[in-house]
Amino acid sequence: MSVINGADYLSISQDLANARDTIVSAQQDLFDAVYKVVMLQVITPEVDLLNDFWETYVSNVELLTSPSNILPAVSSLQQHVVERSTSGTVNGYIFNNVWPNLLDPTFYDLSARAGYNIDSTYVDWS
Repeated sequence: MSVINGADYLSISQDLANARDTIVSAQQDLFDAVYKVVMLQVITPEVDLLNDFWETYVSNVELLTSPSNILPAVSSLQQHVVERSTSGTVNGYIFNNVWPNLLDPTFYDLSARAGYNIDSTYVDWS
């Protein structure tokens, strides 16, 4: 059976975690823009900008806070290692191929949301 190697698994899992963290931070960036418009305290720019800025923020909140846009990739990665490795489980694969390297907490959360629980021992909580 051919299965992804541990170094590539670790790298891909980190890329997915980084993508999720970037998406979440985008929500804060949009809110910061709205806040700055409010804090202008100059009526004309506020009137011109506030409604559209607020609508942009509100319309993107659900998209940016939901991990559903990344879960298919996480699920696919985890399913691959379960089905293709001799370990038969995500934790067995991590133990045999990734350990002692540790996974990102964001990936730990995404994996759990995708239905693949990772033992917290394999996560870098620092």
